[in-house]
Amino acid sequence: MLRKILACLPAVLLVATAPISSFAQSKTESEEKIIALTVLKKYSETVSCGSSFEEEKSVRKFLKNVYTIERDEEMGSATYFILWDGDIGCNGGSATHSFMISEVGRFTESRPFLVLNNDAFGEDFSKNINSRFIEKLQKINNDKFLVVSSEHGENDANNFPSKKYQYTVDRIKFQWKVTSKKYLGKNIY
Repeated sequence: MLRKILACLPAVLLVATAPISSFAQSKTESEEKIIALTVLKKYSETVSCGSSFEEEKSVRKFLKNVYTIERDEEMGSATYFILWDGDIGCNGGSATHSFMISEVGRFTESRPFLVLNNDAFGEDFSKNINSRFIEKLQKINNDKFLVVSSEHGENDANNFPSKKYQYTVDRIKFQWKVTSKKYLGKNIY
């Protein structure tokens, strides 16, 4: 009996200490971004197909898509918005692949990073910007982003929107709002 217990001990210790590696205790912002991105990559493997992460073993290539929203070093809390793409639900249709901006964060230093949602900018963003065709996400500051995406014209095919726009998204009283929309021209296919 003692031999069985001793044989299982390494596995028990491995499982017991595994969550510690997902905590970013005393990490730099760059290290936290890698941890948040790794959490999102693992999440994407469970909910989507054809994601931007599938072809890459390392997440470092995607660091340019990770945006710090809030970070409190004293508490250890942090919130990151991460742009990625995939087919959530693995439906495999011509209109099921989309871009998501996920909110990944933690509440204190002693907690792990979690994917909090796939709609980081909220309802107003979803109503006004077609996330299927996001080409660019640019952080101006913690309360302002620029987004370039496309919309369908009257006779456009499903995967070929003709109108390209730049949107400004501002955080106003703790809510994200699309505050401007500028026509950039026609998409050429």
